[in-house]
Amino acid sequence: MAREQGEAMTALLKVADGLDWITDRILEVCKYSTMVVVGMIAAIIFVGVFWRYVLGDALAWYEETGKYLMMWLVFLASPIVLKRVGHVAIDNLPRIMPERIKFLMYVVVFSGVIFLLYEMTYEGWGLALNAWPQKWTSLPISFFWVYLAVPVGSAIMLLVMAEQWLRAFVGIIDPERGGLPEFEDPEMHHADEAKLSGE
Repeated sequence: MAREQGEAMTALLKVADGLDWITDRILEVCKYSTMVVVGMIAAIIFVGVFWRYVLGDALAWYEETGKYLMMWLVFLASPIVLKRVGHVAIDNLPRIMPERIKFLMYVVVFSGVIFLLYEMTYEGWGLALNAWPQKWTSLPISFFWVYLAVPVGSAIMLLVMAEQWLRAFVGIIDPERGGLPEFEDPEMHHADEAKLSGE
């Protein structure tokens, strides 16, 4: 029984490793895409301001384009932050929990996040398809390309969360082999733990 359980945990960890490899490649694309989008937003805003206040002739498309690019920026950058655990988190309670209970808590939390991301991916794709006939106010571009950011970003985050869920689930059975997302700045995290322990 123990051997079969160990083999099952090994299989789950291999799946998690595969997801880790896939998401690393996808997030590399996201990283450079966000750089491009930021550059585009900066250039568009500069051109718009120049045309309005220097040439005295406002461009109709620059504000709308900047807003929709900002939406893409959010959904391309969010998976990177999720993977690196760069978002705000209060982890005082998990740090004092027994290992198995801590992993169980994370499995429950991750399950909720996965459900939310699945809904965002599914509903976001439907929203994008429904928006296909609609055009921007200032340019003949379909809103499909704007709303597509929602399912794309959500699907990438879903893959990231699936990997983290698998590692946390393994931790419930075998805490030594389980794993949780690491903080973006491990040294700061260790310093906080030292302060809490009075060292």
